[in-house]
Amino acid sequence: MSKLALIDYVLNPAFKVNDNLLEEPQASMKVALIQDRCKSIVFEFDKKLGKEYKGGIFPFFNNQNSKVCKVCDYIIFSEFEGSLYALVIELKTSAQSTLPQIKAGECFVDYIISTVNRINNTNHTIQKRRVSIREFQRKKKTKLKEIEYDENNHHFFDQNRMRIVSFLK
Repeated sequence: MSKLALIDYVLNPAFKVNDNLLEEPQASMKVALIQDRCKSIVFEFDKKLGKEYKGGIFPFFNNQNSKVCKVCDYIIFSEFEGSLYALVIELKTSAQSTLPQIKAGECFVDYIISTVNRINNTNHTIQKRRVSIREFQRKKKTKLKEIEYDENNHHFFDQNRMRIVSFLK
């Protein structure tokens, strides 16, 4: 079983995204995903939940503290050239910081990988990438540019199409 299949087996399929689009519906914000040359699974965690989730996405946490239940919008798990990656993505329509949600997403990625390793008696590692997408900063570009990260392994994405493999370096 591939590393990606192990992750897919652990996570609830109700949170899996089957189309090639990242979006923030209440803001009409959309980013097209291009999934070529790598295997990827996209999970959306900031979504409306049905009645079966009456305790929220993290029912074991005290949701009276708003910082406890923070979560990023998307995590894209990818496997490329034998390595495992997680793109932790937060979409914002304002200049408000994305870091609280991204840090929460990174903790969740660590938990998922620990769970995969525990139940499969493996020792997989994952490379995490922080990606912030702000609506007011995006430009309508046709040419995809090289992805660059700051000292915190964070990239501020400013395009309308996101080629996943560009982040897997």
